[in-house]
Amino acid sequence: MATAVQFGIGLPNGFPHGEVNPAVCLEVAERAEEYGYDSVWAGDHIIFHIPRLEIFTTLAAVAARTRRVRLGPAVLLLCLRNPVHVAQSVVTLDHLSGGRFILGVGVGGEHPKEFAASGVPVNQRGPRTDEALEVLHRLWTHPPMTFSGTYYRYDALTLLPPPVQHPYPPIWIGGRSEAALRRTVRFGQAWAPAFVTPEKLQEGKERLATLCRASGRDPQTVQTALYCFANVNNTREQAWAEAGDFLSRNYNMPAAPFTRFVICGTPAECIAHTRRYLDAGAEHLIVRFASFAPLQQLQRWTEDVLPALRAAGQSG
Repeated sequence: MATAVQFGIGLPNGFPHGEVNPAVCLEVAERAEEYGYDSVWAGDHIIFHIPRLEIFTTLAAVAARTRRVRLGPAVLLLCLRNPVHVAQSVVTLDHLSGGRFILGVGVGGEHPKEFAASGVPVNQRGPRTDEALEVLHRLWTHPPMTFSGTYYRYDALTLLPPPVQHPYPPIWIGGRSEAALRRTVRFGQAWAPAFVTPEKLQEGKERLATLCRASGRDPQTVQTALYCFANVNNTREQAWAEAGDFLSRNYNMPAAPFTRFVICGTPAECIAHTRRYLDAGAEHLIVRFASFAPLQQLQRWTEDVLPALRAAGQSG
């Protein structure tokens, strides 16, 4: 198990019940900071089947309402956007937050309508993401930047101001595939998958280390994070009833496929399940509550689950 595990909270900037409530998203962020969490994260979709708040605007509001906690998207669908525009948004958030921003990046693809709406073929999402990450890297580190790729071409661009964090905010790569692991080795400071079992997390971490060594990179320079859904309740049955309903509405699909991945049950059951992820190598655990009452879940998780996880993360 990794030592000094850090803990984050996924923010409710999507609304499976249909009622848009920005105040609860911001209050969860504020409470997470008060409770001593290390990070808060907002999700990203452009066209979705439930109401969602736009990612950069949401994170700007979170930056204004917090002072210490780190923040970022988990994860940004980078391939749906012009990378130069993203670069400016990231730099702006890095300044607004006082250097607390982390750029989480993923490829998406589960919702083809948002790709069609953005003019991006789904089958180009991987190579477009890689090329966009290269643009961001060069724009932040080698201005003026000239770039000629398959999807993006720029001539002598300089973005001002530069980021607060040097040379740029950390980049965390989401995804479970081999391509995501290779993307992490090339561009990332952390690998941050979701919807993996502890066994798959450990396998991915081991594969990531192999790829790092093959590329001449020290595996210790890449952190392993995990984004997971959770519901803590009086019984496992009560926890899964709410978590299953939430996830079914959130993803517009049956809840059954999520049973392997959701941390749910009594506090003791949640602790035991989460420790399996810590034992598998998770160094930064991000919890998104599969609940229609995220503030209550945050309080209960913080009081009944987090202390045991902090102790395990410090002593392993």
